[in-house]
Amino acid sequence: MKHLPYLELYNLLKHKFASAEREIIIPELEVKITRTKFRSAGAAVLPGKNNYYCRKHDISFSGESTYEGQPETEERSILHIHDSEISCNEEFDFIIISNAGQSDSGKAIVLFHGLNEKKWDKYLPWAYRLLKNTGKPVILFPLAFHMDRAPKEWSIAANMNAAAKERAHNDLLNSHTSFVNAAISSRLEANPQRFFWSGLQSYIDVSVFLHELNQGRVMEFTKGTTADVFGYSIGAYFGLILIMAGAGGLTDNSKLFAFCGGATLDRMYPISKYILDAHAASALGSYYLELLNNDFKSTPRLDHYLSSEHPEEAYFKSMLLYHHYKELRESRISGAAGRIRAAALKQDTVVPPVEVMNTLQGEMRDIKITVDIEDFPYPYSHVNPFSLAEKHSVETNNAFVKIMDKASEFLG
Repeated sequence: MKHLPYLELYNLLKHKFASAEREIIIPELEVKITRTKFRSAGAAVLPGKNNYYCRKHDISFSGESTYEGQPETEERSILHIHDSEISCNEEFDFIIISNAGQSDSGKAIVLFHGLNEKKWDKYLPWAYRLLKNTGKPVILFPLAFHMDRAPKEWSIAANMNAAAKERAHNDLLNSHTSFVNAAISSRLEANPQRFFWSGLQSYIDVSVFLHELNQGRVMEFTKGTTADVFGYSIGAYFGLILIMAGAGGLTDNSKLFAFCGGATLDRMYPISKYILDAHAASALGSYYLELLNNDFKSTPRLDHYLSSEHPEEAYFKSMLLYHHYKELRESRISGAAGRIRAAALKQDTVVPPVEVMNTLQGEMRDIKITVDIEDFPYPYSHVNPFSLAEKHSVETNNAFVKIMDKASEFLG
């Protein structure tokens, strides 16, 4: 079938997806979009409880006390709710985009989004192109506290403008404050451990989902189904950890296509009005630098989950600082080299191409992973790689087709 140009495709999918229907048929594209409920299996690890229990090792931990700040207004107080009390993060939808009339499939592609994302609109054309090129249904799975797993109040401009102004006024050296990043910036600065615990919740959830998929318990998929991964930005970061960790053997043969991602945390620069403000990004980096230099001894529960007692979860620590646990990281990535490919953008300042190469190809460039560096002839950024401006529609469509076809060829 003839593909629609990117901008036309984006607008059509966005319009159709706005429907609240659980199943959406789009005849002109011959696709079906379904929303399916999922109950988080990993919520028990989140901050906010008085005590914790590791069933695997029969060990209990007391709740950690974290500084949350003193909210001064009713609007800002919504940011200080305990993670363990946010119900929408525990029950949420994953999205399946499949060919209309397609019989049960034994293959899938799971797509992971970027940091601080609240809408799937941007990813619908990506998923559509991957589906049509590979024939594999694409599953959009939200990471913890993103998409509809985040309270709607965190996206309301009137509420978040108050929080953003407070962050700007409390520290005149802070920059890139906005209502878009106020919630995540406030919460990560208040408790940087959230980056790990929400990541661990996501890892547990995805592992359980992949098991359900493999057992034929997800509608539209047969028993024995395996999944490859398309990861963008922090989704590529998460996807790389997922491949390294293995997810209980469920990703031992999975491929990963990393787009605008794949660098260690300290080699990413997420200071943006759309991602994190400067103060939050600095606090996050400084916190994990201190913990790594002290071997996590000040945080018993975190230390336990990043120790050899939890070998899968422990791969997270190898993706924090480039020069820490480098041998562990490079050994594991090297072992999966044939299953990983990346595309980076020359003008990306959030995840610079050289840092993707440093991580995926190794310091000595002896890991055989292809990292394509692309540059587009229109204004683009890490957050918006594909322009929605009509005047750049032809160039944007060419760029979109190039990236998605390259991903499709690898994941197909």
